Amino acid sequence: MRILQPALPVGFPIREVERMRGKWGIEVIIGALLVLCLIQSVAATATVVVAAADASQTSKETAQVFCDGVDDQIEINNAFNMLPAEGGIVQLTEGTFHSSGWIYPTANSQFLGAGEDKTTIDVYNAVDPYQPIHIYQDNVLVKGFTLRGEGFFLIRTNHVTLQDITATSIGANGIRYPSGGNGMFFIWVDNDHTGEITFQNCKAIDCNTHGFNMNANRSTMQDGTRVGSGSYAISNLKFINCQAVRCGFGVPDGSSSEFATGFDIQEDNDLQNVEMDNCLAEDNWENGFHFEPGYLNTKNVVLNNCVSRNNGQRNPAQAPYHDVFVSGYYIHRNAILNNCISVNNKNAGFFVHDGLNTTFNNCVDQGSTYGFKIVKGCADITLNNCQARNDKGWALWSAFTKNLQVKNFFQANAAGESGYQDNLGYYYSQPQYELPVEGSSFDITAYGSSLPIINKDGSGNTYSLKTASADQLPTMPADIIAATVPPVYVTGSVVAVSTTPVTIVATTTPVATATPVVTQVSTSSDPWSSIGKGTGFSSGGFGTFGGASAFQSGGLNKLQVTTSTSSFRATAIGSSWGGFGGRSYAF
Repeated sequence: MRILQPALPVGFPIREVERMRGKWGIEVIIGALLVLCLIQSVAATATVVVAAADASQTSKETAQVFCDGVDDQIEINNAFNMLPAEGGIVQLTEGTFHSSGWIYPTANSQFLGAGEDKTTIDVYNAVDPYQPIHIYQDNVLVKGFTLRGEGFFLIRTNHVTLQDITATSIGANGIRYPSGGNGMFFIWVDNDHTGEITFQNCKAIDCNTHGFNMNANRSTMQDGTRVGSGSYAISNLKFINCQAVRCGFGVPDGSSSEFATGFDIQEDNDLQNVEMDNCLAEDNWENGFHFEPGYLNTKNVVLNNCVSRNNGQRNPAQAPYHDVFVSGYYIHRNAILNNCISVNNKNAGFFVHDGLNTTFNNCVDQGSTYGFKIVKGCADITLNNCQARNDKGWALWSAFTKNLQVKNFFQANAAGESGYQDNLGYYYSQPQYELPVEGSSFDITAYGSSLPIINKDGSGNTYSLKTASADQLPTMPADIIAATVPPVYVTGSVVAVSTTPVTIVATTTPVATATPVVTQVSTSSDPWSSIGKGTGFSSGGFGTFGGASAFQSGGLNKLQVTTSTSSFRATAIGSSWGGFGGRSYAF
């Protein structure tokens, strides 16, 4: 290829001409290399556009794959198969895609919609509601659409980002369907590489199951052989500006289990390095934010500026709340909560059970029954500059706890119980848990109540108790407004689907399973195929373990394996696990 050099002015010094010709030559070569790199980069980012049946004609003219509105997962999976081995982009147009089967993003791919208010994937299968978007290969980005009906995300791998996604059990037709999955955003650990997962601006709204659910396969065969892998851990997990709103409706109203929370971050899985920033849990059936206590391995959990309000209020459970959770934050081990807010949760705002090394900085409860509830085998819990305001019972309640450090705690208008604003030592007259608080310190300022501040039960405790003549309003982070489900997009206009009142399809018995719909996507490398797709699951998803463990929100109904009993774990810990309520643990 001949490189043309620019013409030079008459009389230009010849030495300078030679110097600049050399310079131009180098620059041209560098420019050519940059162009080649750009071409290669563009070629590596292959894009396949998939048009919805109701997409605009303009959008269809840019598409390579066309859906007809029936079993659209087939065309979507075919689009992923069209990508080169190094990955690429599957871009959905505006409109509604109607799916009845599994969708499989491939490795190093991006699965993009035109926006939550423009692209909808509506999932319904009359025989088997377990129809996820299954992310089981590494390096996947999912962004920009609303997932409706029976759809949910099943994640079983590394390096996954979900961004700008709304998930709801309400189908495009306005009917709320029973959920097949154990969470609208569901991570299941059955391998040694689950982590580096980020949820950003993801919303679970009006869901029959957990909004977000993390779990692991600890099942064993009768000979003690582990069904899952050697690791139970989810590592490096982030939630940024995420919301869980109205998750769970009780079994009679169509949920697969009465235990449904907003963020169920830890069930049977270990956790390593978790960050939650500016997240909202509102009006969920059970807890807003839920972490299992006890034998689980938890490291470095941090919540910043989160809000949990009105959780458990739709749940018919009545006080005393020793057989349900219905709290704002149920969190225990190796955790730090900074500037987190609890408002009007049915039981406790902040509930620590069998906790260890957990700190609350500038956290505030307003109007829950109990502000801070720290019970059943806790140690090394710290409250720094926290407040409990307008609580219906005790502002601070602790029993069976060592080294509880309450520093600069302010409580306002606590209604109190049993003649005190705060209580130490009592726990529902259950002798195994009604044990003293020891080696702790309490620096408390109270306002607005004539009751004594605290009963001072226990041993080795120190107290600095003051009564304030004026209220001290806390410095609050910005409130988080609950999102709503985007309306269904219709080409050329937006038509909202009514969500109140909503028709409910209720199932209290497992839905019969059948052979899943066969798609054209290759699943030869998918280890889940012999379990999840080949066997199918009931409407409860991973509903109950059954067998010895009887964990209500983990396990594999349809595998018919014998699960290991958990009693030995409780014995080894010697803590408060035996008999605590909410779910049946069969300890």
